[in-house]
Amino acid sequence: MKQILKTIAVAAVLLTLNFKLGTLNCSANNLQIGAPTLPSTTTIQFTIQWDNSWKVLNGGVSTWDAVWVFVKYQDCSTQLWTHVNVTGSSVTGGVLQIDNAGDGLNKGVFIRRTADAAGNIASATVTLNMTSVTDAGYNYQVFGIEMVRVPTGSFYVGDGAATWKLGTYNAPTTPYQVTTNGLMNLAIDNASIPNVVPAAYPEGYDAFYCMKYEISQEQYVGFLNSLTHDQQVNHTAVAPTSPANTYAMTVGAAIQNRNGIRIITPGIFNTTPAVYGCDFTSGTFNQADDGQNIACNWMNWNDLIAYLDWAALRPMSEMEYEKACRGTVIPVALGYPWDNVTINSATSAALTGGTSGLATETSTSTADGLCAYLGAAASGPLRVGFAATAISGRTGAGATYYGVMDMGGNVAEQTVMLSTIAASNTFTTAAGDGVLTAAGYCNTANTPTFTLSGTRGGAWNDAVTTYVQMSMRNSTTIEFRNKAAGGRGVRMP
Repeated sequence: MKQILKTIAVAAVLLTLNFKLGTLNCSANNLQIGAPTLPSTTTIQFTIQWDNSWKVLNGGVSTWDAVWVFVKYQDCSTQLWTHVNVTGSSVTGGVLQIDNAGDGLNKGVFIRRTADAAGNIASATVTLNMTSVTDAGYNYQVFGIEMVRVPTGSFYVGDGAATWKLGTYNAPTTPYQVTTNGLMNLAIDNASIPNVVPAAYPEGYDAFYCMKYEISQEQYVGFLNSLTHDQQVNHTAVAPTSPANTYAMTVGAAIQNRNGIRIITPGIFNTTPAVYGCDFTSGTFNQADDGQNIACNWMNWNDLIAYLDWAALRPMSEMEYEKACRGTVIPVALGYPWDNVTINSATSAALTGGTSGLATETSTSTADGLCAYLGAAASGPLRVGFAATAISGRTGAGATYYGVMDMGGNVAEQTVMLSTIAASNTFTTAAGDGVLTAAGYCNTANTPTFTLSGTRGGAWNDAVTTYVQMSMRNSTTIEFRNKAAGGRGVRMP
């Protein structure tokens, strides 16, 4: 029996982006995707809306927020979920446009503003062409992820002062300015010898989209619920066959470090996948205060890259991390991702509404440079975008130059790190295709193993601010699930 499904992504945050050409009050929040319908066997239609979207001209260069939309279908006989290739057809209202992905693989589309403006996006009806499926009897699910476009242009890596950093190869304490996309030599971790960065490596000069927020627990649940039993086994800490109400990402009877992902319906070994949900509080799943918008922790490198492959995204390089944070400005020595040296701690012990779990949870502190770090060992990450309020400026919200949230603190950003062995730097800009291996692993060509990953930006449990610094390289690899590790993805336009 056909069942049309929907995914509603909610991340209620507010921020003020301060660009050189003025102050723009814009908040990216309350993304809602309506239940899809099938006007024909080759088209899918749904509504979309979100609050306080923006498109601005900054120094002659446009930047904007967007929603990356992709579709999955489920064969009712096999129960398997499969990625759908789509292209844009139409969107109503005259405010939005649909951009097909530039790689031509049609794994999703970007929906964004057409003209420079800021404010709420009223409900608009989107129609997409489905080019890889023609059966109206399948189940369908539409997913949306908020993104920020980081434009093409020069930027700096390294700040000349961080303990471990990128820099100019013959002057490692001098920041390196990336002025083109191509072969370059960098100093890594203060070495005075050149390290060759291949032209195919995601160096950050070319435009790219970055997830506006870290992967939330609700988003990770959506991922788990589209996997087979054998794929779920490799992306949770406990077996999918575990009893109902078992916490999925940790081992133990009690919630750990604010991760409330639990099993709703146990799976059957090797045949039927489990059904997962969020339950942060009372034993009733998916209520308003069940932590759906808390950043997903307890993720290892394989969890992250599998999620990103499934969503037709990819991990970001450490150079892209610095570009998304710093923008075009000259580095501030020991600066944080909001590009100054002011930082104040926010923890789960001091939230509006106590332990909260609501989509609106915020810190009781309103200090500038608010960052989720210095948390007690038993605490955990906060809601994605927690620091932004109706009165916070960009730096007060801990937002980057382009408006990307939580690049410092909360959960550690797992990135692809440059290796001092040049032959190891084979990572490219290729995004995932939405399809995992039978065991649930990422199979995107040239995606490195955990040995070439590392973290940037620090995390909620850091006792010092050193790792929150924008240019500080942390070579810690997340081979095993970690209470402080999560991540986000990027892709080319």
